[in-house]
Amino acid sequence: MRRLFLFAAALAALPALAAGTPWQPEASAGGFSSYRLDNGFRLILAPFPDAATTRVELLVKTGSKHEGYGETGMAHLLEHMLFKGAGRHRDLKQALTALGATWNGTTNTDRTNYFETVRADPDKVDAAIRIEADRFLRPTFSAADLASEMTVVRNELERNDNNPGSLVARALQRQSFFWHGYGRPTIGARSDIENAPFAALQAFHRRHYRPDNAVLIVTGKFDAPRVLDLVGQLFAPAKNPPGPPPATWTREDGERLRQRAEIHRESGSTVAAAAWLLPGASDRQTLAVDLALPALCADSWGSLRRTLVDEKRLALGVSCAIQDRPEYSLLIANASHGQDADAATLAAALRAAVDQFARDGIDAAQLKRVRNSRQRQFERARLSPETTANALSAAEVAGDWRLFFVERDIIAALTLDEINAALRHWIAGVAPAEVLLHHAAPPRTPAPPPAVPGRTLVEAHGQRDWPLPTLAIDPLPASPAELAAATVVVPLADPSVKAALISRRTQDGRARLLIANDFGDGKSLRGRQAACRIAGSLLAEGGAGIARSELGRQLATLQAQASQSLGRISLSAPPAKLAQALDLLLAVRRQPALPEAAFERIRALEIASLEASLKHPGQLAAQQAMLRFDNYPPEHPGRPRPVAEQLAELRALGLDDVRRCIADFGGRSQLRIAAVGDLDEAAVQGIWQRLQSLPPAALPYARIAQPTAPAQVDSEAIVVALGPFPNAEVVGLSLLPLRDDDDDYLPLALAVRLLGGDASSRLRVRVREQEGLAYSVNAALAASPFDARARLTITASVASDQAERAREILRAELARALAGGFEATEVAAGIARWQEDRRRAVQAETTYTERLAAMLQTGRDAAWDAARDARLATLTVAEVNAKKRRDIHRGSGEIIPGYSERYRDLSAAAL
Repeated sequence: MRRLFLFAAALAALPALAAGTPWQPEASAGGFSSYRLDNGFRLILAPFPDAATTRVELLVKTGSKHEGYGETGMAHLLEHMLFKGAGRHRDLKQALTALGATWNGTTNTDRTNYFETVRADPDKVDAAIRIEADRFLRPTFSAADLASEMTVVRNELERNDNNPGSLVARALQRQSFFWHGYGRPTIGARSDIENAPFAALQAFHRRHYRPDNAVLIVTGKFDAPRVLDLVGQLFAPAKNPPGPPPATWTREDGERLRQRAEIHRESGSTVAAAAWLLPGASDRQTLAVDLALPALCADSWGSLRRTLVDEKRLALGVSCAIQDRPEYSLLIANASHGQDADAATLAAALRAAVDQFARDGIDAAQLKRVRNSRQRQFERARLSPETTANALSAAEVAGDWRLFFVERDIIAALTLDEINAALRHWIAGVAPAEVLLHHAAPPRTPAPPPAVPGRTLVEAHGQRDWPLPTLAIDPLPASPAELAAATVVVPLADPSVKAALISRRTQDGRARLLIANDFGDGKSLRGRQAACRIAGSLLAEGGAGIARSELGRQLATLQAQASQSLGRISLSAPPAKLAQALDLLLAVRRQPALPEAAFERIRALEIASLEASLKHPGQLAAQQAMLRFDNYPPEHPGRPRPVAEQLAELRALGLDDVRRCIADFGGRSQLRIAAVGDLDEAAVQGIWQRLQSLPPAALPYARIAQPTAPAQVDSEAIVVALGPFPNAEVVGLSLLPLRDDDDDYLPLALAVRLLGGDASSRLRVRVREQEGLAYSVNAALAASPFDARARLTITASVASDQAERAREILRAELARALAGGFEATEVAAGIARWQEDRRRAVQAETTYTERLAAMLQTGRDAAWDAARDARLATLTVAEVNAKKRRDIHRGSGEIIPGYSERYRDLSAAAL
């Protein structure tokens, strides 16, 4: 009777439905609600009335674990195919781009998601929902689409094969599961990607893409009755194929062999990784282990870093985290070192450190700290439509979207004894999978119980009154003019400091502060790049009697997130705690600890990174290419330098060099203060008062000008052959004597966008969509507001044996653009897409401090931005085509390099 009462109460909390609606009310929790159609299709609505955007997400409960023999990678391949044509749309990527949406798709072991975020305009929300209905119900992908997209997906696999970290992760996944589908990487086997018949893909689509296996999740700002009506109209007529939705039933054996894989590869680094098997994501014991993990994994205070990096110095870097999935989860830990380290010793030390942590457990103070941090994470998620949509999707696949709330309650109720018992049961004395089938007597390996259905957990937990967020939020500005009206330049008496403020109640209730400290000049910084860079890194080690771990604890207590270097302080915190957090950072800055052990570790890490770059053909080619454009004076701090020179500088570097950087530049130089949040001018002036506790910098500041782009460069091929590498990067590079406020800049920038700047550009359509050669292809122009040294790049990532073909296509498309220009329809559509990007950028609240800091540096306010927008709207076809031809032909040299095991350049296509 009690469960029936709770379910009736949940239904009573749902919004009223119109008469004759096809929807059946299902559940309500925390202000969110769900509905079901007769065909099983479901809708989850999560309103955020103060949001500026709406996210529409189609969840299909199919992932790589559902794939059968010969079908590996099919769920992911199908995700790619469903960005092809659908309904009246020939290409969904272009349709979404034209809508002004930020869009993507993802596939993992359990689910496939398609999502887009649009401005909270009812017509745009309608259009996004219609696109998802077309994608789900009326896809038009063909065998020809499969032939071209297969090579794109294969190239994605090849890109991963180039990455040692990806190889380790996939090998560890395979070692962790002997039978279960979680052991198959989502990307799939190369042979399945290449050979899957079109009919098999169609059958997979029919089997899994059915109404009773899918959910539409709408979060953000929207008209709920309008969404219910439209989704009902579009999805209610859909029919399910015969039989129930696909299910899985494979379980791992209770006693598993300890499995270990060894990879031999010249990557320039040594890595050890281990994984411990846990119950499913919603299991109480998995939640207990996950809650304790910051005490092991946190970079600032976790025991793993302290033990392996700081004390034993066996690793240069460590990380660990839970990979949570509905049926099983994994605790994954990694440790890395330079190329001369012993992997077996590193692996043994990693196992021992995690095992000791599990045996020792955590204490009450650590539990309070991690629980408070997790609670704040949940509260932040409740304020973000995008984060909430992803969390609801994960909970829904685990069995019930209300697990989003239930797991929070479980975490709040877990006791210290429960947590430490879970650590001992699942981690202590348990042999992990590592990255060789090693035959040995089976170690103690607890058998996780079957995953309890999420609906059962929810019903056992009982309906709760999960409160709505009460945070007051100011609407986001809809235009540069509104942003300009909210921007205040705060007057300060000292000419060496400038300040600007946007006073608003932010979307997450936090205040953000960026303090740019422009320091040094060409003479004082000569030959000191490494010393001053490491000096900035060492500020994270604490000071003024505050150790690194204590600094992290105090910042966490203040709910603050912070970073600092010699040139900047970045800080976010609740407005009432911002000043206190800043005082903490300034105390460290006035008396930095600069521990020698940390200096040696950071220096060794930089040396290891540079040595690893000597094993990577792409990085080597990029370094050589930049040297071609070196027209800097020999003493210029920005001069590109060979790796050997950088290594020599690092090896000769001492802690005294770092201390001298702190002494010369650690004080306040020329400051720019950018603040956003529920603050007033007096608060910004108070920040300036606090900054005066820093002594003035010992050496003066003067901006270091970059030389104008060189007129001629050596355009001979750069060939880097360090095989075998399955993936190639084909890159064209040119420097142009152009600033971003030159008359020529906007026409040329638009031309570059039309060439390769978005999903509708010529290069993307030709290379990816038509030829199926590349996972990514792009063209970009980056220019400075100060110096005439713009950088034009054209890139494509392709299989090594397709590098020549890609080079030919890039050259052909560039030549076509230079010879014939762009059509009026292309230019008009490109302008519209760029304008939509700029409008969306105005609503990216987390970037406001960077915008303010740039404004204070350049003097360009929102009026300048408005004039830029007006000029963009008036660009003509003649301007775009003429400027592009003139500017590209006057640029320096030719497209310089592509690189891989089979590297070839684009030297015949002059820029």
